[in-house]
Amino acid sequence: MQCSQKSTLPVQCFPKILCRLPTHKTVVTCKAVCKHWAALLSHPFFITRFIAYKFDNHTTIYPYKNGLSKYDEVKMKMMNDRKFGLVTRMICGNTRKGLMIHFNDPVHNPNKLSLYSLPRLSNGGLPRNLTIVGSCSDLLLYCRDIYNDKLKLYISNAQTRHWLALPSLPLNNRAGPIGLICDPYYSSHTGNVTLNEAYQACIVVIPYTVKDVTEFPAHLLSPNAGGVWRSVLLSLPLRCHLLSFRGLFCIGRKLYFHCVEKLSPVGLYGNVGRLISFDPFVDNDVIKCSSLPLPLELVSSVSFFGVFHERLYMCDRDDDGRYRIWVLEDYESGQWSLRHSIMGSDWIPRDRCLAKLVNQNPLFGDAIGFHPAIPDVIYVLCDRWIVLCNLSTRKMEVVSQLPKGCKGMFPVSYSFQITLPVWPTPLPTFV
Repeated sequence: MQCSQKSTLPVQCFPKILCRLPTHKTVVTCKAVCKHWAALLSHPFFITRFIAYKFDNHTTIYPYKNGLSKYDEVKMKMMNDRKFGLVTRMICGNTRKGLMIHFNDPVHNPNKLSLYSLPRLSNGGLPRNLTIVGSCSDLLLYCRDIYNDKLKLYISNAQTRHWLALPSLPLNNRAGPIGLICDPYYSSHTGNVTLNEAYQACIVVIPYTVKDVTEFPAHLLSPNAGGVWRSVLLSLPLRCHLLSFRGLFCIGRKLYFHCVEKLSPVGLYGNVGRLISFDPFVDNDVIKCSSLPLPLELVSSVSFFGVFHERLYMCDRDDDGRYRIWVLEDYESGQWSLRHSIMGSDWIPRDRCLAKLVNQNPLFGDAIGFHPAIPDVIYVLCDRWIVLCNLSTRKMEVVSQLPKGCKGMFPVSYSFQITLPVWPTPLPTFV
């Protein structure tokens, strides 16, 4: 239909019709029809109507297992493409690429996956040697190695592929944990969809140090700072040693990172693992941090974390191949409970080749991450296979393969869980 032709449809019918477009990508395509459509499809009124339509017409039943081992059906209205994904780095030839593991139907068909490579953001003069260092919602944070004593960061949306170069950060030493946190772009808890057009975002960089300290220097970048990095001190309640290979991850409006409380002068034995949390949106030069102790069995062997129904989960693997899943029962006291403990030889492979591989080597594979909606399911990379492991049933099956030419992935500390909301999160403006 040409926009210049006079339409017989009432004007109020257009939003109702266009709200039935399948995804936001189709909406973007329709903006090219004419200026009137572009203005309509970009207006907050249409965006909220579009989200509300998906919200009202799609419901998902989550199987949820609580700490008492009783199954409750938690009925949640879920938007059409509130899909989930894992983003990790893979080695393809001599280059590094970002790999998106996309869950098509995360609840009812956890074995249905799609794989595709993320762009290397090489257009527009951007360097190719970028690596993913953080995520929040559908936003990804890329980092370039320190060049001329400056750290270069880029932020991108995993759905729209739009990117933004961030102001350079002068940094004399190598960076430690790096993280990204942002508010949800919209809310629909009460059934009425509202846009949070003034949503906040923050980038945090903690320089690496080998010392045991009670204060960590950190650099923060937020839209309110006018494009200037702000230096703060993170005040810890105890003396800790920073683990540089762990990134920052967010729960709610707080960022967490992994430290070790040094109780022994030699090695990690006899020490205590700690989760340090802080609010990066606090407008102070000194930000007080909170500390959560990890189980005594864990110091630095944590593989990855996950958040389910506002509860923190953690996975680790021993040297003998035992996988253990922990859940944080009480944030105040730091009480953890062991949810699963399974030896590598206890798995029940559904595939003959996989069974042969497990029998030959119970320490097979490297864990990639939790299933985004079911905490009893993890994914493991075994050679070029992506394997689904259900810790409740102990069954495992091959669900996908890496693209041809890929030799493997980086350690799991470089894997990031993301959500793909109905409407993509706009890139925050830092300058």
